[in-house]
Amino acid sequence: MNVKPNQTQQADTQGQRQTPASVVSWVALAIAILVAGYVVRDQFELSMLRPGGDTAGLPEIGQPAPDFAAMNVDGDAIALSDFAGQPVWLNFWGAWCPPCRAEIPDMIQTYAQVRDDDVILMAVSLEEPSHEAFDYAEKAGMDFTVLSDPNREAIRGKYRVRSFPTHVFIDSDGIVREIVTTTMSTQTALNHLKDLN
Repeated sequence: MNVKPNQTQQADTQGQRQTPASVVSWVALAIAILVAGYVVRDQFELSMLRPGGDTAGLPEIGQPAPDFAAMNVDGDAIALSDFAGQPVWLNFWGAWCPPCRAEIPDMIQTYAQVRDDDVILMAVSLEEPSHEAFDYAEKAGMDFTVLSDPNREAIRGKYRVRSFPTHVFIDSDGIVREIVTTTMSTQTALNHLKDLN
């Protein structure tokens, strides 16, 4: 078969043009697969986080509350054991969680009524960057101990929080007395707190 030189050059040029395009196509496909993988993973993880009602994996009522330490807005590690001898209201929340945000005014009002009784309120943000949690807490006027554990490193294996918000009421002896896995009114929270001393 006789091929004219200009036909050969034309075929080579077309082949060279397709190579970069095919590389771009493969790169785009790889990126799409990675993005899809992250989306599926995130959706799976979020599907494990329910809006209330699940206490599986949390400490048992009547048992000692497991100690942990998480960072405050100043970057200091604050431990549950720092408040030994005091009743503690432990709240797991997130600024990304609408029910959590909805109950914050009631939490603020409740804490104002029990602050002088040496009750400690520790609000531990999960599943979000620390700066987002602290920014939201400041804007919302959360004037109690706000901590951040964005990747659940501090509570891993101790508090398997699956419902938001989750409240753990710990008496002055460090014993878990109540667990609530839904939002609470001021009066409901006060009822849980009155028996902790």
